[in-house]
Amino acid sequence: MFLRIVRFPVLAMMALALAACGEDAPEDVAETGKDAIAVFAEGVRAVELAEPVTGTGTIAAHKTTALGPRVDGIIEEIFVRVGDRVKEGQPLFRTRDAEWRLKVAELENQVKLAEADVRNAQKVFNRSSELHEKGFVSSGNLDDARRGRDAANAKLGMAKAQLASAQQMLDDCIVTAPFDGVITARDVDEGKFMATRMGGMGGPGGVLEIMKIDIVAAIVNVPEIYLSKFEVGTKATIYVDSIDRSYESYVAIINDRVDHVTRSVEIRLPIRNEDYAVKPGLFVRVEVHPRPRHVLTLPRTALLGTEASRYVFVADEGKAKRVNVTVRQIDATRVEVLEGLKDGDMALAGPNLPLLIEGMPVRVEVRPGAADVTAASDAPGETETR
Repeated sequence: MFLRIVRFPVLAMMALALAACGEDAPEDVAETGKDAIAVFAEGVRAVELAEPVTGTGTIAAHKTTALGPRVDGIIEEIFVRVGDRVKEGQPLFRTRDAEWRLKVAELENQVKLAEADVRNAQKVFNRSSELHEKGFVSSGNLDDARRGRDAANAKLGMAKAQLASAQQMLDDCIVTAPFDGVITARDVDEGKFMATRMGGMGGPGGVLEIMKIDIVAAIVNVPEIYLSKFEVGTKATIYVDSIDRSYESYVAIINDRVDHVTRSVEIRLPIRNEDYAVKPGLFVRVEVHPRPRHVLTLPRTALLGTEASRYVFVADEGKAKRVNVTVRQIDATRVEVLEGLKDGDMALAGPNLPLLIEGMPVRVEVRPGAADVTAASDAPGETETR
């Protein structure tokens, strides 16, 4: 009986102790969960990033030539106006040619006279040669006949050369188009005397300006820091806002001279312009498209620190761990990870991120309305445009 009485208080005390332990354990667990900071996770992704290089510039004609007279004289007639489309070899204007027509006629007669002298001198030489063989003409007389024939031939050659020169001057009185193009300027009118020589009356100025614009070039300046990102042949897109058009092109020329004032390099990109819609002098914007490169990207929302010292937090066994990183800005929402993280790493983010300190308990939650970041990080790399 005594044993039963003693055993009952002991069992009661043990039951109370167990009950007390059962109540304290859930409170500890709840307290631990309450102290953990709720955060989201942003994955580091490997992608192919295409970063266009942008620049601005001006349209230039394929060729531009100021056409002046080829011979001195009065501009007698101009056959075209500004805006006219012309073909190669088409007459554009004419210098007064009366003097050269007379000169050509005179020299044509001189050639005929020289040809007659040559024929006579040849006959004299042939006759002297026959008589010399028969012993009736001395060697000295034969030499005189030979010299007379040679002199007549030389005079004929000179007359023909003078005639050819005069004929060329006559032809040059009419100036023709050197290539297919459009007349873009007319500097003088008929009746003005113009000289081809510097200091001559009328000066060396041009009569017309012609441009070849069936092919034009965008002359664009881009910052020198992007010089290593493209080469001759790199694809590009040219935007001509004034006519609301864009053209696919490529880098045809990279100027070897870098402007030391603006720190920019000049590139040239051709545009086919059969309809002459693109006019020389228009403003253009250009996007050069270098080959995509492989990068690691991270949302900016996971980034902390200053420009001089950037860092992120990652979850390490349920606690926040600080990791220093080196990054480069891509756009307003992403940065490129250069050092500190690798593909597939998860950086902490969310409204509570500024509250984190090293070693603080964290609880990673799925962002409302977002897919599982781990699944997204396992997706194959893709090409993105900055």
